[in-house]
Amino acid sequence: MRRPRPPKKHKTVFAPVDGAAPEYFECPACGFLSGDPAFLSPDVHCPLCGQVAGERRRWPADRIRRLDERIRRYQADGESEVVVILAMTLLETILEDLLDRMLAAHGADLKVRRMVMDTQRAIGIRLGKLFPALAGEEFEEAASELGYADFPKRWRRLREARNAFIHDSPFTGPQEHLDQRAADEAMMLLDQAYRLFVLMNNRFVADDGLHGE
Repeated sequence: MRRPRPPKKHKTVFAPVDGAAPEYFECPACGFLSGDPAFLSPDVHCPLCGQVAGERRRWPADRIRRLDERIRRYQADGESEVVVILAMTLLETILEDLLDRMLAAHGADLKVRRMVMDTQRAIGIRLGKLFPALAGEEFEEAASELGYADFPKRWRRLREARNAFIHDSPFTGPQEHLDQRAADEAMMLLDQAYRLFVLMNNRFVADDGLHGE
């Protein structure tokens, strides 16, 4: 495992939080993500690698955007239980995308990445084992360094509530409801997750691709 190193300063521009999935644009040369609409133009230099290269892909993908839209619709309808379940699924999907990008930045080809992600399915293993192996530090440490110190704890607490609602526990018994407060927390986590994972991408994917040890 690589030794942790302090985060570099990135010129990350966040997409606005406006009640919908944000829109970021990816540098095809290094993978840097920016919410600056001007970055969509192939004539704009990447603020990280300096390249002007090809068409820039939008992130998150359309399938993520469709799920995000559905979650927000359920939130407007007061379907708190559905909101929590789907929001936790979406956060885990975004994490999977980040880990896949990190594996690719380490030189893993598609076959290896598919094998790793297929054998490391549990969210706890992905956060507690796979992420540190790729990043050189714990997920909680990275989140704190990037300004989201309480995000991992809040995410874990809501995952536990979701799991208790879906699965009967022989220790604590079932959780009968996921209330509106839990749904509101899920939506706040979702909006924060986009920004945190963009920062992590720009540090552990784009930056490591240029300056990896």
